Amino acid sequence: MRCKKLFAGAMAGLLAVMSMSAVVSAEEAETIKVGCVFPITGNNADQGVFNVDGCQFAVDYINDNGGIQSLGGAKLELVAYDNQSDADQSKAVAERLINENPDIVAVTGAASSSFVLPMLPVFEKNQMPFLTAQVSESITNQGYQYAFRFGSTGGSFAEYQVKFLEWLNEEYNLGITKVGIVYEDTEWGISNTSGAVNAIESSSANGSGLEIAYNESFTAGSSDLTNIVVGLKKAGCEVVFPTCYTQDAKLLFNTMKSMNYSPLIISGGGGFLYPSFGEELGELVDGVVSVSGHNYDVQTITNNAEIADIGAQFEEKYGYFMPEQSTSAFSAIYLMAQALENAGTTDHAAVADALRALTCEAATPGGAISFDETGSNNNAHAVIVQWQKGEDDVYRTNCVFPDTEAGAEFQMTDDLKAMQK
Repeated sequence: MRCKKLFAGAMAGLLAVMSMSAVVSAEEAETIKVGCVFPITGNNADQGVFNVDGCQFAVDYINDNGGIQSLGGAKLELVAYDNQSDADQSKAVAERLINENPDIVAVTGAASSSFVLPMLPVFEKNQMPFLTAQVSESITNQGYQYAFRFGSTGGSFAEYQVKFLEWLNEEYNLGITKVGIVYEDTEWGISNTSGAVNAIESSSANGSGLEIAYNESFTAGSSDLTNIVVGLKKAGCEVVFPTCYTQDAKLLFNTMKSMNYSPLIISGGGGFLYPSFGEELGELVDGVVSVSGHNYDVQTITNNAEIADIGAQFEEKYGYFMPEQSTSAFSAIYLMAQALENAGTTDHAAVADALRALTCEAATPGGAISFDETGSNNNAHAVIVQWQKGEDDVYRTNCVFPDTEAGAEFQMTDDLKAMQK
């Protein structure tokens, strides 16, 4: 049985749109199209593929479990569009998606806040419900009625990075004080860094002793990060908060290793969470820590019998463990399905209203969804994950903090043990 079905509301919505020929009713529903816009090609293609795989997995999962029951068991169909990892292309792609598929019910995307923001006016103009897990508060602070951010904000990412560092210092007597912040100069990087600065300053004001010893941006897709690493070392940074995607994450990590510099890394997500990061670094990835907006083993998922096994099922189907991007994409489609179930119609306004009224749990940390008047999920929060080797010798990200969501115990590394006072 899927999350609460508000049958009374569904019937009311159905009766309200019976006369509208463009709207699907329970009697005529067979297939319902849902859309996604992700970077399937270009520099961010890896995360785009993770997202599309997550969306398709969710569509298949919903369909295999009976489809949308309030619409006669209608099956979902995914329509995927590629923004080519180009923020300038995102608006045009969103317009093309809607123009070429007028029967699409809702859309998700787009792997980066910088890709999302240009699309929002298009979706609002066309009254198209749009769901995203991207972290920028700009997504939901502009008064849009059809935009929903179900994941945590950049501020939450920073909050949990600092909370975790405070926990480590207290639990293991590390005495870490000097923090280095490095980030790509994008909307996502700037948002994360702003949150990190605020969180560290607040923590310091409460007596933690934390201080920002180094704070520097770099161009996304850089070919050399030597100057960044030299700056971190000179500043004596014991912990680094990096925010970047795959190419830069690997380059930063390998540059640190080549310079015999081994600070505690509590990354801002992105490229530090990709399966390929673990595959390419091998044993060097063991113990690496990152903040994340989603993870396949959080208790919000594992305590929900309906979706508890999605991590194992995804890995069996796609051949790689379910990363943050795939898990968040699953959550987006799952929420669309709940809204359709409760609305009992494909009418955009009714679906948006149903989304706004949702109280079910999806695959997003924090328990039940609770959208406020801006379209932001009040209950979402970040988690901390650690790369750990499984019994099958495969490295995966396991949720280790906070204890309300943790699916595994935190593992101390030799570098951290050396920091103990």
